[in-house]
Amino acid sequence: MKTTQNGDPRTNILIIYTGGTIGSVHSVEGNLLSPLRPAQKDDFEKQIEGIGKTGIAFDVIGIKPVEPSQFSDEELETDGTIKPLDSSNVEAKHWLAMAAAVEANYAAFDGFVILHGTDTMAYTASALSFLLENLAKPVVITGSQLPIFAARTDAKQNLINALYIAGYRATGLPLVPEVIICFADRVLRGNRTRKVSSTSWAGFDTPNCQHLGEIGEHITINTEFVRPPADNSRHRMRAHTRLMEGILDISVYPGLRPSDLKAILRLDGVKGIVFRGFGSGNAPDNRAFLDAVAEGTKDKTIINVTQCTQGMVEMGLYAASSGLQERGVISGLDMTPEAALAKLMYLLTTQRGPDLQLEMQQSLRGEQSVNLYDVRYGEKGNSKEGLEKAEDQKRPPGPFQKDKLTRAVLRVSGVGVQNVKVGDPIKLRVFIGLVDDSQLTAEIPNSPEYAGEVAASYEGEDKTTLILDITSTLQQVYTKDGSPIYVTLVARDGQKFWYRGLFINLFAKAD
Repeated sequence: MKTTQNGDPRTNILIIYTGGTIGSVHSVEGNLLSPLRPAQKDDFEKQIEGIGKTGIAFDVIGIKPVEPSQFSDEELETDGTIKPLDSSNVEAKHWLAMAAAVEANYAAFDGFVILHGTDTMAYTASALSFLLENLAKPVVITGSQLPIFAARTDAKQNLINALYIAGYRATGLPLVPEVIICFADRVLRGNRTRKVSSTSWAGFDTPNCQHLGEIGEHITINTEFVRPPADNSRHRMRAHTRLMEGILDISVYPGLRPSDLKAILRLDGVKGIVFRGFGSGNAPDNRAFLDAVAEGTKDKTIINVTQCTQGMVEMGLYAASSGLQERGVISGLDMTPEAALAKLMYLLTTQRGPDLQLEMQQSLRGEQSVNLYDVRYGEKGNSKEGLEKAEDQKRPPGPFQKDKLTRAVLRVSGVGVQNVKVGDPIKLRVFIGLVDDSQLTAEIPNSPEYAGEVAASYEGEDKTTLILDITSTLQQVYTKDGSPIYVTLVARDGQKFWYRGLFINLFAKAD
């Protein structure tokens, strides 16, 4: 154990050195134009002797393979540890090794600092947040834009700040029992973080999440945003040892051909797709494109995240995303692409079928702002047999609780109406909960079950989507968690209708 200064340490921190810019040196000694490469652990360790504050002690270790057979001899040191990495070379097997290092040393240390390159730091932070279950101690990831060996560098300050946060027992800071990124003047939840600059000292941010802390003359932790520690006396901290590989990350772009998308989805070994849609999760809604998506969701999991830096996926808000929702694409809400990738790799090793979709749309480690419960009712009627009234019922999936509801949105997609032309007005009345026929036919319904009327200009069967906010109605009539949600749609003006999909999206506060 190494103390930073004389005296008995009040807290013991484990520094896990993986490589990255923070420990890089020039490949040819003395040649400042030669490329940077990660220094050996022992050389790096010499640079940080005496760094920090009285009361904090630390050890420095490398990482060891969980499955040595996954590594070549060239990737390993003679003692069996993994050679320091440029973070561009980090893979799932390295995340497992980092998680295993935390688990193996969890009882002996009060906190952990992981030194990592910046290019894939957000991916690593997201992956570790899922791999480390029941965490009650800080795991602080940091690095730098310039090496610690440089005369002008951000490395030393970043490392000292990380040690202060991990060493909360000595510094008097609040406990942050999460996987976090500490970089420049920011303390960030790891699985909400994105790399936003390759040159600024403040290279990372959480565009959809409050900072967990700010660093200036003092370090301030915003405790109201910090997740509570697990009770390790009841639930031991464990590091998961598997991640599903074969996950692709693809972006939709203008001109992406359905044939190309289909070829990607048919690749051998592909188990899941992080699909970066436009805006609120939109994509082309032509038949060929949606047919390719439908083929993919038969045996693969597709999660839709936004290409935007800020905002959230809300499939069905526009007709251009209704087709994705109908074909089983999962909403990524406001998750980062990095978190969505890591979460999918993690859940595909633990969940299957409907539970996978449910868990993907629930906050497991604070990676999203809200939970989403999709109630999917299916289709009713057809062009030959139009309906004047459609009734259906479904139970919300999983642990939905009404008292956590923030918004409920009903969407009817693929609406067809008999004997109307494109551009004609169409109207449907919406009732939530059991209601008698007298209310359905009343000129002005006055029951609490009446959610309102949706009116729109008819755009044709393939493109017409009706949307209604039913939050206040559902809050009134839904009285028992776990019970079915009854929906009745009634045509106006003698129109007969049918639809391809009926959905209620329940948005709830995330724990």
